Amino acid sequence: MATLSPFHDGERHVQQLAKESDFAQRNGTVITDTILPGAIPFIAQQAMLVVSSVDANGQVWSSVLIGKPGFIHASDPHNLILDRGNTFSNPQDCFWQNIRHNPNIGMLVIELSTRRRFRVNGSIELHDNKFLHIHVDEAYPNCPKYIQRRQAELTASPVRANQAAPATGTELLPEHLKLIHSADSLFVGSAVPQQYNSNTTYRADASHRGGNPGFIEHIDDNTLRIPDYKGNSMFNTLGNIHTYPKAGIVLIDFERGVLLQLSGDAKILWAQNDPDNQSGGTKRYWELKVSAWQESELPDSLSWQFFDYSPHNPRKTKVGSQVIEELTLKISQVEIKSPTITRYRLSATQGGILPAFEAGAHLPIEVKLASGEWVERHYSILSSPHDNRFYDIAVKRETAGRGGSLQLHKQLKINATLKAKAPRNAFPLSTIGKHTILVAGGIGITPIFSMLRILVEAQASFEIHYTANSQEELAFATEIFALAKQHAHFYCSYPNTHITEFTVKNSRLNIERLMEKPDAGTHIYLCGPVRMIEAVRDAGNSQNWNTGQIHFESFGNNASSTDKAIKVTLQKSAQVIEVQAQQTILAALLDAKISVPFDCQRGECGMCASTIIEGEAEHRDVYLSKEERQQQMCVCVSRAKSTHITLDL
Repeated sequence: MATLSPFHDGERHVQQLAKESDFAQRNGTVITDTILPGAIPFIAQQAMLVVSSVDANGQVWSSVLIGKPGFIHASDPHNLILDRGNTFSNPQDCFWQNIRHNPNIGMLVIELSTRRRFRVNGSIELHDNKFLHIHVDEAYPNCPKYIQRRQAELTASPVRANQAAPATGTELLPEHLKLIHSADSLFVGSAVPQQYNSNTTYRADASHRGGNPGFIEHIDDNTLRIPDYKGNSMFNTLGNIHTYPKAGIVLIDFERGVLLQLSGDAKILWAQNDPDNQSGGTKRYWELKVSAWQESELPDSLSWQFFDYSPHNPRKTKVGSQVIEELTLKISQVEIKSPTITRYRLSATQGGILPAFEAGAHLPIEVKLASGEWVERHYSILSSPHDNRFYDIAVKRETAGRGGSLQLHKQLKINATLKAKAPRNAFPLSTIGKHTILVAGGIGITPIFSMLRILVEAQASFEIHYTANSQEELAFATEIFALAKQHAHFYCSYPNTHITEFTVKNSRLNIERLMEKPDAGTHIYLCGPVRMIEAVRDAGNSQNWNTGQIHFESFGNNASSTDKAIKVTLQKSAQVIEVQAQQTILAALLDAKISVPFDCQRGECGMCASTIIEGEAEHRDVYLSKEERQQQMCVCVSRAKSTHITLDL
């Protein structure tokens, strides 16, 4: 069945050049003219909105609007209202003047503390001195990649009076270059011309770019170069630049409380030399030649707390001066920790030092399944980051899993070799907390173990809670107690009463009690099953924890030995898809050639979230909120509670 493409010619051209047209068409199915039901409350709770606009001369600008939560909200799934009276942004920002010339704007609703974002492009049908009424033309979620986590706080009601007019200019100043060199985030606006009768307007778009400090290069006096990492394959920004080579970016100086807006000509750079992996492997960049800038102050009462960098930011991994991404490792030690858990020590085949890693990091390993297919599986490193002569991992044999752990238990013998990639960290330990609570469920102890080592070495304030169904599953309890002593707490339903070194409580971990006294200086790090993560999130919400203080990592595909085959009815095509007991709904849909957007396949990004028409989902993701789960499910990990479910696909 033919479907209309949501992309214009420029986007399709860039998709073809990047050889990602098929992925773009698949992911483009998330673009609609309706705000998802679950996104409506998300939008209403935000205090920051990024907007892009085009001025009377056709120059593109990006702006950041700050306001009381609710200043931007959806009146219905097709319309947004922007309450200008509740914004604290400079009334002389170019955005307010630009929309008088071009009624189309791009919007990015973003929550830095949770890395969640939602894009809306629309047109202003009516605006007055206080309210802007925006009709939704395009709306869709974005994945959380490359967003650095920060929490914004308004410590008092900002004063709107006597705001100085923005400073303007054409040549970048030394203080601008200092901000550019240290920036880890920017927001970019782009646009494409549209002809209505004899008038030209511009369809605008707003997007986010992030990376480790220094990811923005200053090429010459007024030219900046920005890498284009692997994303959702839709290429909205680059597609616009290809069609209309102009862009505007805005940088937030989180320390000084200043906005720097830059506008100018843009161009795309393909197949660039990239020996240091600055582009994350794409070898794509784009340049902005700045022709004008505007600088304004944010409210004095607005402050920002930094939590951590995105684990997806490309980085250089080196041993000495050599960049290492692919590793060949040998098994130098094997230790049986329980009937199902084995610890493996991995060393370099020729000895020597391995690439450094940080607490919470995981190792991507190539595994050959029983079918002969090679797949990549990730295992957390539990050894000390201060000793990179080897990596220790622990593998739990999962009979109900996808087959990787079973094959590793068969294949990994002393002196056997395997292929791996350099360690990556999607679960970093922050140093900003005054006290750290570590929580591990079962095999979730592996990333927590490396964090514990660092906290002990630093003589930091911490406590660790390690829970499992049985004593055997507390595979590392003895080592944990040796490190943590009285700071370690163990829980399981069937403790061994003969243990004398430490006490194992015959009970479940009481999450509510653990979190009953929220403290701004306390951070929680949790790795375990979805139900444990949900309990911590629920307790955090009910007891007013700051979301930025709760850090978690899930097990990904949470298959269960009790899973049964189900049928999924697709309402739009009337197809019925059979999903096997040990198969995800997403995998079954892809096997049936159903185009479904997806990215992480771990229930963490929300790209595959689908609307439920009939039936009840068994949610196993860690992305959707309680409100969103009433209407949607992440098909990459979640299943149906009964034998049948109908989705809006």
